[in-house]
Parts: sequence; C-alpha cells; structure tokens
Amino acid sequence: MKPIIFSILVCMFILSSLNSSAAPVVFSKQVLPLLKTQCWSCHSGSAPASGYSMEMRDKLISGGRHGAAVIPGNGAKSPLILYMTGELKPKMPPNGAIDLEKIAVLRRWIDEGAKVDGMAMPQPLATNRGATGSYAPLAKIQKQSAPITALAYSPDGSILAVAGYQGARILNPADGSVTRTLSGCAGQTQSLAFSSDGKKLAVAGGVPGQSGEIAIFDAQTWKLIRTLTGHAEVVYAVDWKPNSMGLASGSLDKTARIWDAATGQTVRILKDHADSVFGIAYSPDGKLLATGSADRSVKLFDTASWKRVASLTAHQDGVTHVAFNHKGTLLASVGTDKTMRLWKVEIGKMENPLRTQGEGDIINSCAFSPDDSLFVWAASNRSVKAFNADATNQLREFKEAEDWVYCVAIGKDNQTIVAGTQDGKLLFWNQKEGKLLRTVSFNAEATPTVKLTGVKK
Repeated sequence: MKPIIFSILVCMFILSSLNSSAAPVVFSKQVLPLLKTQCWSCHSGSAPASGYSMEMRDKLISGGRHGAAVIPGNGAKSPLILYMTGELKPKMPPNGAIDLEKIAVLRRWIDEGAKVDGMAMPQPLATNRGATGSYAPLAKIQKQSAPITALAYSPDGSILAVAGYQGARILNPADGSVTRTLSGCAGQTQSLAFSSDGKKLAVAGGVPGQSGEIAIFDAQTWKLIRTLTGHAEVVYAVDWKPNSMGLASGSLDKTARIWDAATGQTVRILKDHADSVFGIAYSPDGKLLATGSADRSVKLFDTASWKRVASLTAHQDGVTHVAFNHKGTLLASVGTDKTMRLWKVEIGKMENPLRTQGEGDIINSCAFSPDDSLFVWAASNRSVKAFNADATNQLREFKEAEDWVYCVAIGKDNQTIVAGTQDGKLLFWNQKEGKLLRTVSFNAEATPTVKLTGVKK
C-alpha cells in the first residue's frame, strides 16, 4: 500500500475510533449537505457524470457505470470513500479536496448501514453572501490555502492572474509578489482570462449546486465592472473572443454560453454536450470556438453561424481542457483518460487526431507558448512536461510539485513555465535551463512566501 494512502487510512481509523461512542450519523444533517455542496454539481440531473446520480438513496448506493458506490456496513471498501481519499482515481472532487474529518463522518454513516432519514435538509445551505448581497472577506471564509485552479498571463506578460477562493490574486511574474487581491466573487475561482487588449479580466466560478458566475474586472483600476449570471452551475472555463467584448463560458450545467460582456447579456446558449463543459477556447482569428466536455468529446463551432462544424470523439473519458496554438493551426485537448490529443485544424478533415501522447494520470491543463515554439501540460501525478511545438519530442519533465498540478501557463519570454497546485503553490521554471526558479506559497490571507531556487538574492 502506498505510504500516503496508508496515512490517510490511519487518520480515518483514528477519527472513526474517537467517534465510536458518538450518536449515529444523521444523513440529512451530516451527510447530505456535504454531498450537495461537493458532489451534486456533477452527480445529479438528467445526465449525471459517469451515470452516477446522488439524488435518491437507491442511486446513491448503486452507483453508475463503474458499479456500486456504497457498500452498506463497509465504508473502508466503498468506492465513494476510496475516490475521495484518492486510493481510486480520479480523486474526487476533481478540483478540490474534502477534509478527512468529513470523510470520516461519511464513512461512519456507511459503516452504520447507510441509513437515510430523508433527502431534504432541515435548513437551507448557508451562503457566504451578507445582508448587502456581497460576499464576506476572504480571510473570514477560507482558513486554509485554496488550490490554484487557474492561471492567466496578461497579453504583454507583465501581469499574472492566479485563481483563489472567492477571487484572484494579481502577481508580478518577475518576482512572484502579489500586487493586488481581487475579491467579491463566488466560491473557488475555476478559470481566468484576459481580454486580447489586456484591459479586462474575467474571473469565473460559482457555488456548487446553486449557480455559476463570471466577474469582469477593469485590469487598470481593478474595479469590478459587472457580474455575469445565468449558468445554473459552476463555470469551469472562460475565454474572450479576440479583439471584441465577446466572451464564451463553459459550465457544469452542460452548456456553453456566449456573452456580450459590454452589456452583460447572453447572446447564445450552446447545448450540444451531454455532460459538464470543462474547456473552452476561441481560435486566434475568432472564427472558431472549441468546447471540451466530460462527455468525452470536443466540439467546434463556426462563430458566425454558430453551427457545429466538427465533433472530435477520440478521447475515452472526459476532456478537461482545450487550447489552440497562436497560429490557429493546431488544437490540443487533454483529459481524464490520461492522454493529450493534438488536432490539425482543418474543418471537414478532423476525424482523427494528428498525434496522441499518454501520461500516467489525469492531464488537467495544457498551453502553447506565445511564439508556438513550446507546448506544455500539467497532470495529477505532480508532473509538468514540456514538448516542442507539435508535441513530437519531449524536452523536459519537471517533478518539483508536491501535489496535483491543476493549471499551467507560459510567459511572454516563451521559456518561463508556471504551474499551480492543489496545495496552493505556484512553481516557476526556466524551460531552456531546466531549472526551478522559485516557489510561491500562499497562506489563508493570501500573503505569499517566495522561495528562490538557484537564484542569487
């Protein structure tokens, strides 16, 4: 047994022992709120992820396409628990982690027979919004470092936006210092994007099980301009149409939306996917929009007519991210099937990928350098790999991350690679030299600790 898994099980055993004399777990009060906030965004509705719905006890127990999820009386062997601890892959939830104490309560509920007193909670879920409708300050809500789930360089490379809880941090990428913290957003930020002129920043996220939203900030004054609402679930992907105020978003509600960010109005809703939309990207000329989904497909749309012009189905499991190169000649897609598929952008001739590369775990993100000389991906096995422009040759592998790597980006110099991890750290490498330049760690108050590696102070 792997040491980390053994440690997790030991902790859970101790927690279970401490609670052995406690009153039986009440599902509606202690289990249902956890499932609804952490799991229902994917595992509910008419087309739940992996065919697994948690909305009724029978379905919660019986599981989906992968078989039973709960074994009443045996929490230790129940797949629901094993996915949450990471013993089974992919670890759940996909962009976060559940406290061991909460998992221990869930396991105890299963050990006690997985009894359900009702599928309605006695009180509504508490939100973080105050009486004025604004969200509480970051430091009062988040006591632990939030995972870094998204990154975005400004077009000129002088600013790096980093996802946080209920907002984002604005960094100077030259030294890793935080110059500003943006707040007032909902939940964990899942995606970030600068407009092509660098004047606007979109911060996307939402509250699981309740709604998704996109906050638009002025990237010069850093004031909140407006908030776009309409998605019924968390927004996981956002991208600006080049040289315009058009914005595209993808959500756990299985739709992609096209917005006029100048007015805040929805222009169009795309309902072509059967599952969550995790990736979205405009081509450099703005004529195509690519969407990637948990339904295992990538779809391309003509942005003039909004007709679907291609459906790419080579992935064997969910697609987590899509990216065009800056010439618009290549489209990369990565996913939970542990592969990267590279497609030559030729409408009518995209039945098969140009190239397929494998990884040892889920690939969460990918990016091309501004000059298209470099391609990188980030994976849940803590690995970041760098390739040449068309991914024929691997140039580097960086293994300094200590937790899942969720996101990756390349600086304006075409050599600096930055990655964000589950444990709330940023790592900067120089690809040409193959060196780790610095690690930036954040505490709950967003104060960074910068550790330089191989650089004279």
